[in-house]
Amino acid sequence: MKSSICADCCGAAMVSSFYLKARSPGFKLHSYYSEFWSNPVPGWRVLAAQARKSPRGPGILRQFHVAVQTSSIFWNLSNFIAPTLEMLTFPYTSRTDQLEHDADMTYCANHVQTRSRKWVADCEHIAALTGYYNPGVESHWLGNQLQGRSCKGFYCWSNKALENSKKVLGSGFPTGKSHIVYPATSSAANSRERNGFDGTIRVCHMTTHRSSYLENISNFYVKGTRDVLLLLKLVSREFPRLTRKMTVMIRAWCPASYIAKLKALGIKIEMIERPLSRFDALSYLASSDLALIPCHSTPTMAFIEAMSRSVPVITNDVWANAEYLLDGKTGFLVAPPEDIRYSDSCLTPLWYRPGFTQSLKASFDVGYLKRHLSVLSYLLEDENVLLRLKGKTGEYFAESPFDVTRRNRDLGHLLDGALN
Repeated sequence: MKSSICADCCGAAMVSSFYLKARSPGFKLHSYYSEFWSNPVPGWRVLAAQARKSPRGPGILRQFHVAVQTSSIFWNLSNFIAPTLEMLTFPYTSRTDQLEHDADMTYCANHVQTRSRKWVADCEHIAALTGYYNPGVESHWLGNQLQGRSCKGFYCWSNKALENSKKVLGSGFPTGKSHIVYPATSSAANSRERNGFDGTIRVCHMTTHRSSYLENISNFYVKGTRDVLLLLKLVSREFPRLTRKMTVMIRAWCPASYIAKLKALGIKIEMIERPLSRFDALSYLASSDLALIPCHSTPTMAFIEAMSRSVPVITNDVWANAEYLLDGKTGFLVAPPEDIRYSDSCLTPLWYRPGFTQSLKASFDVGYLKRHLSVLSYLLEDENVLLRLKGKTGEYFAESPFDVTRRNRDLGHLLDGALN
């Protein structure tokens, strides 16, 4: 394995280092972690391993993982053997390369696969620590790992994730080491402020576009792309004059026939079908007025990156979304379909479970779409309302826990305490 130390922007004052470790095998680091390089935590430098260029293996593993989530039989079988596999493969998944050995601490990104002398772990939700299987079947093992002397900190991405971890881990929850550490990014100006507004409202819907058909189908429903298309059709029927006021930019997998039908109704749609760097994605956000993300999950960075560019968000009030958005101040939270169950009794999200996508596919809640239509039409009717909301969004973000400078200050204190 070739290794590289990313120490750009790190001055001589940085005396401590942490090794940023992805889950193995077949998992990539979440885009959130790129902020550790572009905006380093004060007093710390990042060490990271550069993986060998062998995408086929991880790609096959990821496709197997996606397939498991679409089949109840495979899902139940996998959860039956998951604890044994986790323990049997631990000597491999936790192995240390020279960089991790040299680092002062290991930072485990959504996993606990390490035998480092000092390490911390973060988690989007407790299921992430198991590779998105049922965390209940591994709760005893996870609790032992997190309560071990070498674990110096457990950082949850939201209060909901913390509650979820407590319920699943029970007596194994590492009470004295647990903290809320929100993902964060830096702010930047929006090119569509009042003096640059041209009368056309630019609405964006940006999710992921994968090479896998199974992943694209899942994202089409879970990330809310299907709902966006249905909502646009409803706008053209109920408020045809509003379609002339907006341009919709979509970066997501969509059936081409759906887009063609919407364009025939007079809706201006710009499809982004090429791969985007994070810089390009943020640039598109900065040229938008409104983010339409009627998702059935909690896509943390989608919300945070939109707000960092003063772009308010319309989304569903599910799981931890209300922690990231302030209803009426940085966007609007819309009540989701009444027939969809989003978490189990331990608050573990269900959008990775078999049957969830099918339940969304079968759901057609007209009242839910009308609620979205009410919010969208309210903002499209008077651009001054939207411009004021954009201003509030930018002001809130600058003082929020999602601002990377503020987050890094707090995270730096936690890491310093963990090291000492």
